[in-house]
Amino acid sequence: MTTPPTRGETVILAGGIVTVVASFFAFYSAGGFSVTAWDNGLSPIALYPVFAGGISAAVVALRRFANTDLSVRFGGFTWEQVHMLLGLFALLITGGYFWRGGQGADFGLGFWGMFGGSIALLVGAAMFSREHSGPFGPRH
Repeated sequence: MTTPPTRGETVILAGGIVTVVASFFAFYSAGGFSVTAWDNGLSPIALYPVFAGGISAAVVALRRFANTDLSVRFGGFTWEQVHMLLGLFALLITGGYFWRGGQGADFGLGFWGMFGGSIALLVGAAMFSREHSGPFGPRH
């Protein structure tokens, strides 16, 4: 029997799904022309947040909905640390695009969705980590 996801896991799932879906919408747009994160001008760097969000969401989905028993550690890191690193990585990449600016183009729905999804990944990872180290111990 599967257990429902915690709040942190729910935020990670939502952030991952939003990041992946948003990658198919316009990242930049100017003069009726737009590019997505999958276009040659932006990939592979703009796709890193998509992969980070997809991996985090997939791990949570496997653990909660497919009842998959993943090891406690992955490459010497706990899953809480892996989610935190992926969320931070995704936010750093999208934040870099934000601080760099559109350079003559406007940010599209795809960028804003990926940026918001990256923030959700990091916030969800922090919530998830706190849920597993809080005063009541880990919730499985």
